[in-house]
Amino acid sequence: MQRTMFKRLFASRKNPYVPGLDNPERVSVSLAGCKLDITLPPHYSSAGFDADVEPKDIPNIHERSIYDYGHEYEDNKFSYANCIRRNWEFFGPIWKFDSIGMTDFQVTSLRVDCLPEGMSCFNPAILEQVVMRYLYETGPAMPDYGRKLAPVNWQVEIKQGNPWILFEQHKDLPADKPEEHEDSNFKAFAVTALDDHYILFLRFINFGSMPVAESIEAANKVRDLVIGSIHWQLSDHAEERKQEVISKYPSTSITPDRQPAIWRYPAKWRDGIASQGETRAVILEPGDPAPEFHIEPLHGE
Repeated sequence: MQRTMFKRLFASRKNPYVPGLDNPERVSVSLAGCKLDITLPPHYSSAGFDADVEPKDIPNIHERSIYDYGHEYEDNKFSYANCIRRNWEFFGPIWKFDSIGMTDFQVTSLRVDCLPEGMSCFNPAILEQVVMRYLYETGPAMPDYGRKLAPVNWQVEIKQGNPWILFEQHKDLPADKPEEHEDSNFKAFAVTALDDHYILFLRFINFGSMPVAESIEAANKVRDLVIGSIHWQLSDHAEERKQEVISKYPSTSITPDRQPAIWRYPAKWRDGIASQGETRAVILEPGDPAPEFHIEPLHGE
């Protein structure tokens, strides 16, 4: 208790106080028999709201009814089923009562609806392509949300024999733009294969303040603690399928270092009309097309 009071008393924008960070909990969830163990700060909401999704298992990731498309439009490339969702808040100097930042953390079974049949996320190269397609769909395909810079801080880690891709998505801002607190809002991700057309998708949606660099650094310190605590164990069935895919494509790999993609954004668009089956943004003057999925020849062919 004294340590917590001390940290709150001497909190700053550079070293903010995060309630519960010193007293995290070990959480376990199962997705189709695959087990995720992860250490998380408890949910915290200064407004008194409960966590959106308490940790829960997803026995059948293939059950279509559990997936939330996120909006009412028909043209969906990815679908989401959360098994954990909680908030963390960041507090600065003691005289500033309100929080100076917040992270919306989610653990999700992400169904890759746009991945062609015959391709598998257990193929590391395909997993990388899925990530890039996701960044396209949340970047140039959504021009009404502004330009994005991604992937940023691309990393590849191996956890319990499984490849993970870590990356961030920021606003693409002019270098000479005056700093605003909204500029500190960004997303961080950690993903790995869950099944042929499914990935385990950890998302950190961060809302910060100024100075922007200090706000981003503080959010990523918490992210790094969470990601560093991951233990991921595939089910026997998933492990068998992974080995089958890898045996067919033994030379496939994930690019160890990627720079932000340079995509040409649409020059003109309008809001879609959901009742007419339109996409959320109807492109009138297109930019670059979506990156295509491609697969290397089978071993020995």
